[in-house]
Amino acid sequence: MSLQKLYLELTNKCNLNCVMCYRHSWTEKLQDMNRELFVKIKKEIKEMGRLKSIVLGGIGEPTCAPLIYEAIEELGNYDLILTTNAIKMDDTLINLIVQYVNLIMVSIDGLHENFSKIRGTNLDLVVNNINKINELKEKKKSSTLYLGIQFVISKNNVDDIFRLIDLASELKVHQLVLSNLLPQKEENADKILYTRYENKEMKRLFAKAYNYSFRKGLNLILPNYELKTERRCIFIEDKAAFISASGEVVPCYRLSHTYKEYVFGREKTVLKHSFANLHDQSLKETWESSEYSNFRSIIRNNRYPSCIDCDYAEGCDLVKDTSTDCYTGSPSCADCLWSRKYIICP
Repeated sequence: MSLQKLYLELTNKCNLNCVMCYRHSWTEKLQDMNRELFVKIKKEIKEMGRLKSIVLGGIGEPTCAPLIYEAIEELGNYDLILTTNAIKMDDTLINLIVQYVNLIMVSIDGLHENFSKIRGTNLDLVVNNINKINELKEKKKSSTLYLGIQFVISKNNVDDIFRLIDLASELKVHQLVLSNLLPQKEENADKILYTRYENKEMKRLFAKAYNYSFRKGLNLILPNYELKTERRCIFIEDKAAFISASGEVVPCYRLSHTYKEYVFGREKTVLKHSFANLHDQSLKETWESSEYSNFRSIIRNNRYPSCIDCDYAEGCDLVKDTSTDCYTGSPSCADCLWSRKYIICP
């Protein structure tokens, strides 16, 4: 099975300090990807030959990376996705985005007052940059760039949904992706809107939001709001890997760094799981290694437990971190809210 999608973290630094960010419980070194590593990655994905798309994202803000201009220009022959807070954008960057990027996903987690509380900055900066992108796109008659907005929904900002749909429509956005909050702090554990079982309130709200966005001509992508039987890992199904700023090859966003999360109020330590560092081994060797291949097979075939609805979870030590589970899987994905579609990534 060939590698077809690559998530590339050009930096794990950020120009914001959002209240719900994973980085609050980090102890990791903040760093930018160095050019030597970037050149190595670029060379190796070309040699592998089957890669289709690249996501410039990660837990950091890619537009803060020294390599951002070079990366967009030199990776523009792939289906290129940029995830960004759209705060820091000069004319050169906007020009490169319009010329080379296929999809730009902008994070907006509330309208003016809520946006300021959550992100600590002004929403007008983001709106102005999106307008500049649209103006240049129209001027160049570009039909290859699509705009999207990602909105992390919680009790703090749920009242902004319909006004956000209005804003997205005004900004000529093609899709609006709602994703649920995954709390990183105990104080936010009760801010989630999703439940394990029946959730009539969110069902009504999402149905109303979907119909409203449809009338606006907007593609609204919704997360699950209650537990479903189906489990699907988009990273595995998309044949994707994630390369961190330090060169670690990890399977997904969730396992890319060590941090704390709260799964339905239960504290869990998520441990970074790297299959190799590209300073020591090639991407091809890592992707085709027995350890990584076996991991993908286990997840693809759902050969791992489900801690979320397990009757014994509250008395089980294995749920405290992702090191292993009762099927002896390592790393363990048994508590993953992405696989249940509570959380959605681009």
